[in-house]
Amino acid sequence: METVAKTSVVFIPTKQTPAVTQIKAAAPNYKPGRFETAITWWRIKTRIFFFACIILKKPQTVIATFKKMISLRNNVWGGDLKKLHKIDGKYYFNQYTPGWPSRAYDELIKGELRRQADGNRSEKLSFIFLAITRKCPMRCEHCFEWDNLNQKESFTKEDLFTVVDMYQREGVLQIHFSGGEPMARFKDLLPLIRHASKKTECWVLSSGFNFTEKNAGLLKEAGCKGVVISIDHYIEELHNLFRGNPGAFAGAVQAVAAARKAGMVTSLSVCVTKAFLDGHHLDPYMAFAKNLGVQFVQVLEPRSVGHYEGQAVQLEEKHISMLETAFKKFNHSAGYTDYPTMLYHGYHQRRVGCFSGSRSVYIDSGGDVHACPFCHTKSYNIIDLIRKQVTALPVKENSCPQFSRIA
Repeated sequence: METVAKTSVVFIPTKQTPAVTQIKAAAPNYKPGRFETAITWWRIKTRIFFFACIILKKPQTVIATFKKMISLRNNVWGGDLKKLHKIDGKYYFNQYTPGWPSRAYDELIKGELRRQADGNRSEKLSFIFLAITRKCPMRCEHCFEWDNLNQKESFTKEDLFTVVDMYQREGVLQIHFSGGEPMARFKDLLPLIRHASKKTECWVLSSGFNFTEKNAGLLKEAGCKGVVISIDHYIEELHNLFRGNPGAFAGAVQAVAAARKAGMVTSLSVCVTKAFLDGHHLDPYMAFAKNLGVQFVQVLEPRSVGHYEGQAVQLEEKHISMLETAFKKFNHSAGYTDYPTMLYHGYHQRRVGCFSGSRSVYIDSGGDVHACPFCHTKSYNIIDLIRKQVTALPVKENSCPQFSRIA
C-alpha cells in the first residue's frame, strides 16, 4: 500500500489536489464495518436460500441450486467477495446488481434461481444499456458509438419513453442511460429517469460533461441511483488526450464530486490499453479512485469496434494476467479493504461465459439492439418495432461472439 501511495503522488499533478480534496470533504464513502458486513452478507444469503425453498420446493434441487449460485458468485468475483457499500439506506456490491434490500434485488435472485435450476430456461433481462443520444462533445480513442456520433437523433423523446415502457413490461430491473453523452440531452433525460425510476433502478453513464452539482441534485431527485463516470487515466493530460477534449479530466473529476454530494452510488470506468498496463498505471489509478471516494471501478478491455475498428488493440496474455492478479488483490486482499470494488468482466467471461445477451442488452443510439456495447451483434431495431406499433419484444437471447455463455 505504501508503494501505491508513493506512486500516485508522483503521477497525479499538483493542480488536481484541490479537486480531490474537495470530493473527499463533500461526502464520506461509507463502508460498513466487519460485523455489519458479515451480518448483511448472512442476511442476503439467507434470503437467497429462502427464495430457493419457495420457488424450487424439492430439497435436493434447493440445495444443489443454492450451491450452484454460490459457486457462480465465487467464479465471477474470484472468491468470496466481502466488500459492501451502503448508500442511501441500501447495500451495493456490484453496479449491475440492484441495491439490497429491494424488490428489484429479490426479482433478480428469483430469476437467477430459476435459470440455474434449469439450464435451458430463458429468463427476463436484468438490465439494459439505453443510448439516448448521438450527441457527444468528446472524441474518444476507444468509442464504440463512433459511427453514430453527432448525426440527427434517431430517438424522439416519445420513443425513449416507449422503449422504457416496453422493457419494463418485460421486467427489466435496471436501466443504464448512455449515449453519446446522455447529459447532452439532459432536458429529456431528467423526465425519462423520473418516469423510469418508478419501476426500475436507474443509472447514468457519463464523461462528466454538463454534470454540474445542480444537475446531479436534479438527477437524484428524479430517482437516479447511480452514476458511472469515465476517467481513462489519473494523469490529466493523458485522459484529455484519450478523450480528445482538453477539459475532459476536470469535468469528470467535478462530476464525481457532484454525484457523491448528491448521494448517488458512484463508479469510475476505465479502458485499460496495452500502454496503460505496460506502464504499470493500474495500481496508482486505483489509489486515485480511492482518493476520489468512489464505490466501484469498472475495468474494460479495448475491443476492435467503433473508433478502434481494424486496430490491434486486443490485450495479450500478459495483460490479462496482470488484470486478473489486480482483480483478486483489490477485491480480496486485507490491505485493500478501503479501496473501491474492482469490476473486471473479462475474469468471469473466461471462466463461466458472458452474461450479455442473456441478462442484458445494449440499445445503441440508432435503435439497434446488441448483446453489449462492445459486441456489434444487431438482432433487431427497437425504433422499427415502435413505428410498426409492435408492443412485444422479440424472444431472443443475443449471444456474445467472443465468449460463449456457460452459466
